Amino acid sequence: MKIRNSIMLGVTALSLGGIMSITFPTTIDASSWHTSAIPYRLRGHWYATANPNYGVKIYRHYIHFSGEKSVHFTKWKYLGNHFYKFRYSNAYGDSNSLHYFSPHKISMNSFWHSYFR
Repeated sequence: MKIRNSIMLGVTALSLGGIMSITFPTTIDASSWHTSAIPYRLRGHWYATANPNYGVKIYRHYIHFSGEKSVHFTKWKYLGNHFYKFRYSNAYGDSNSLHYFSPHKISMNSFWHSYFR
């Protein structure tokens, strides 16, 4: 009889826990802004597909576009499915998104949209 009561108590506790998790779901936001180093696979010199004389250099903590004097320090966020978003620490609070296709191709919403290595 003692074993049956402990089994029933365990089943009741598990079912109550399952009902609580369905009734009160927790929201977890894994895509937060990072100030750590930009992911290694994104770093390097990427050349514009339309004009190989221009490009973008992605370093550990900043991004430098060809033809610009200033270097933008960034915060980055992973959005999922190989999409990244970068926020620049300038007066305007600009942001830029990046889509990583492969080790040889990325796309950004900048002047030259497609880049290769």
